[in-house]
Amino acid sequence: MSTFDNPFVLPASKYVRDIDVMRHYVDQSVEYLSAMTGAPREQCLAFVKNNLRPDGKFPFKDPAVLYLRRNEHGDREQVEGTLGGYLSESIKERQLIAPTLTTYYHPAVKKSLLAGFIDANVKRRGVAKKAMFQARMDGNSILAILKDNEQTNMKLSNNACSGAHVSASTPLFNKTAHSTLTSNCRSTAGYGSANNEKFLNGNRHYWSPDIVKNNIVSIVTNTDYDSILLAMNEFGIRHPSVEETMECIRYSTQLYFRDEAAHRLIEQYVSKLTDIQRSAFVYTGDLYHLMKFNREIVYKFVHELSSRIGEAHPDPDSIIKNAHEDHIALASQLCPREMKGKKVKDVAGTDAYGILASTVAHIGQVITEYKNLIKAFWVTKNVPASLAHFPESIRRSALMGDTDSTIFTVQDWVLWYNDGRLGYDDRSSGVAATMIFLAAQTITHVLARMSANFGIEESRIFQVAMKNEYKFDVFVPTQVAKHYYASIGCQEGNLYKAQEPEIKGVHLKSSDAPPAVMAKAKAMMIRIMDTVMAEKGVSLKEVMGEIAALEHDIRTSILERSSYEYFRMGQIKPAASYTLGPEQSNFAHYTFWNHTFGHKYGEVQEPPYNSVKISVDLKSPVKIKAWLDKMDDRDLASRLQSWFLKTGKKAISTFHVPEQIIQSKGIPKEIKSEIAIRKLITDTVAVFYLLLESLGVYMQNKQMTRLVSDHMAAPVKDLEAA
Repeated sequence: MSTFDNPFVLPASKYVRDIDVMRHYVDQSVEYLSAMTGAPREQCLAFVKNNLRPDGKFPFKDPAVLYLRRNEHGDREQVEGTLGGYLSESIKERQLIAPTLTTYYHPAVKKSLLAGFIDANVKRRGVAKKAMFQARMDGNSILAILKDNEQTNMKLSNNACSGAHVSASTPLFNKTAHSTLTSNCRSTAGYGSANNEKFLNGNRHYWSPDIVKNNIVSIVTNTDYDSILLAMNEFGIRHPSVEETMECIRYSTQLYFRDEAAHRLIEQYVSKLTDIQRSAFVYTGDLYHLMKFNREIVYKFVHELSSRIGEAHPDPDSIIKNAHEDHIALASQLCPREMKGKKVKDVAGTDAYGILASTVAHIGQVITEYKNLIKAFWVTKNVPASLAHFPESIRRSALMGDTDSTIFTVQDWVLWYNDGRLGYDDRSSGVAATMIFLAAQTITHVLARMSANFGIEESRIFQVAMKNEYKFDVFVPTQVAKHYYASIGCQEGNLYKAQEPEIKGVHLKSSDAPPAVMAKAKAMMIRIMDTVMAEKGVSLKEVMGEIAALEHDIRTSILERSSYEYFRMGQIKPAASYTLGPEQSNFAHYTFWNHTFGHKYGEVQEPPYNSVKISVDLKSPVKIKAWLDKMDDRDLASRLQSWFLKTGKKAISTFHVPEQIIQSKGIPKEIKSEIAIRKLITDTVAVFYLLLESLGVYMQNKQMTRLVSDHMAAPVKDLEAA
C-alpha cells in the first residue's frame, strides 16, 4: 500500500499552508456567537467585523515587532514592522517559518548546501541500521556492533552540523539554525506526545476554561460533517449526550482546575451544539472516548486489526512486495511464532512466510474496511490543542520524553481488551503492537499538517516523522530525569529472540559504586521485570531484604574485615601531571600521607600509585580537635596537628589512603573510627533506592536518617523468622 493509498494520510499535495490567523479568529468568533445567541451567522459576522475596527469595542491591534532581515548583499539589517505584516510577507514569498518565527528561503528559491549532505547520511544510516538488525538476528554480535557504530557515526555527522551552526569559528556559523532545529524537534515531539495523550487516553491539554472553549469552537468550525455522518451511519456510532460531552471535558480539566462557574459556562455552550457537532468534538482524534461510548465497535476494530491469520497465503510474494512497510512490521509482531528472531527474508519460501503474508493482507483489508472511520475522525484539520504550553501538561500515556522523542504506554488498552489482565501472551502483545501502530499512523497526518504550515516543500511533506523504534514489554521510570530500566522485545518491527534489558541513566548503569554492586542492581532490575512479565507480584520484602543484606555487609566489610571492596578508587599522579601546584592538587595527598600516617603505617614511594577514597566526618575544627584529643597515638596526633596548622586546613572530608597500605595493614584505626559509614552506604547503594522508588517506596532524605538496614537486621533467608 503506497502512501497515496493509505487512509491515515492525505496525498502530499493536499497538505497546504493554512495560517491565516485573522480569518480563523473571525470564523470561530462567528461560530461561537451564533451558537450562544441564536442570531444568524451574517449578523454575527457583521458584529465581529465592525468591532474589530479602530472605533469598535475590541479593536484589533497588530503587534509591533523588531526583526533582522538580510538585504540584497546578504547583510543583516534591523527592520520595524508588525507581526501580521511579517507573516504575510513570509507567506507571500513562500518562505519556511520556524516555530521561533525565523524565516528561510524556500528551496525553490535557494537550496541549502547542507541538505544534500544530510540526505546522503540519512540514507547511509538507514542501510547501516538494516545491516545491524540483520546481524543481530543472525547472532553475529561483532558485525552488529560495527554496523551500530556506523549508523551512530552517520547520526553524529548530521548532528555535528547543528553544533557547527552555533560555533562562530566555523564556516557553518548561523545563529538562528540551532534554535530552529531545536524548536522543530520540540514541536514534533510535542505533537507526538499530545496526539498519544488524546488518541490513546482521551487526555487533552485543557489547562484553562478558555482553552476548552477555544478548542470546541475550533473543532466545530473545521470539521467535515459529511465524512463524520458517513462514518457514523456506516458503523453505527452513536452521538454523545451533553452529559457525556461534559464528562469528556472534565476528564481533562480535572487535572488542572476545579471551577464550577467555568464548567457551567462551558456546558452552556456544549448544550447549544447539535448532535453531530458534539460527536465531532468528542471523537475527533480521540479513540479513547470513541471506545468509551461505542465499546463494541472499537473492540471489533482492535480485535480484527490485531489478529494473526493462521493459513498461509497462496501468493505471499505479491503481498509482501506491495505491502506498506508498517503493515509488515505490525504483522511480524502478530506472528511471534513465525518471526521471533527473524527478518522477512529469513522466512521466505516457508510456511511462516505465507502466514506472515496472510496477516499482512488481513491488516490491509481491515484498514480498508474502516477507512471511512479513519478519515472522518483521524485525518482532519484538527490537531491536539495548546501545544505551545504542552511541556507543562499532565500526562496519562506519555511516560517520558526528550527533545525529539516520546515514550508512551498502551497498557490501559491491553487491560481493557483483556478485562483487567495484562496477559503477556501473544494475543496481548499483539493488541499492544496494534495500538502502537495506530498511534504511529495517526501522528503522520498531524506532522504533515505541521510541516505544511512550516512551509516545507511538497516532496518532503512526510519527512518530519515519528516512527516507533522500541517496544518495551516492561518500562520502569524512576524519579531521576532520563533514568529508566526496561525490557525490549522488538525494535522497528524486528522481534528479538529473547528479551533484552535496556538500562538508561548514569546512576542506573555506570555508577561510581563497585562493579559487584552494580551487577547486583542490574540483576534485581531484570528480576523485577521478569516477575512482572510472569504476571506475579514483586515482593517488597525480598527486594528490601536483599538491600538490607548488602548494607549490613558493607558495615561488616569495613568495620570488621577492614576491607576496601566498597570504597571508590582514585589515583595520585606525579606533581607535573597537575595544572595546580603540588599543595593545591591531588599530589598533596602523597605529602600528607608520608608526613603523618606514613610514620606509623609505612611511607609510600612517589606517585603514581592507586589510592582508596575514604569519606570521613571531620568537617569542622571542633570535630577535628575531638578526633585528635581521643587519639591513642600522641605522636601521630601531633603530626596531624602540625599539618593542619601548616596548611591552614580546618576540615577534611576524604582521605586518600594508598592501596598498598590497606592491602598490607588494613584501614588505619584512626581513620576507621571517623568513617562516615551512613554516607558511604547511602552512596554505594544509591541505585537500589532508585529501584525502590520505582516500586513506590520512598526512604531517602538529605540527612540520611533512614536506611533499609535500620529496619531489617536479618539476611534475606531469615526474613520469615525475623
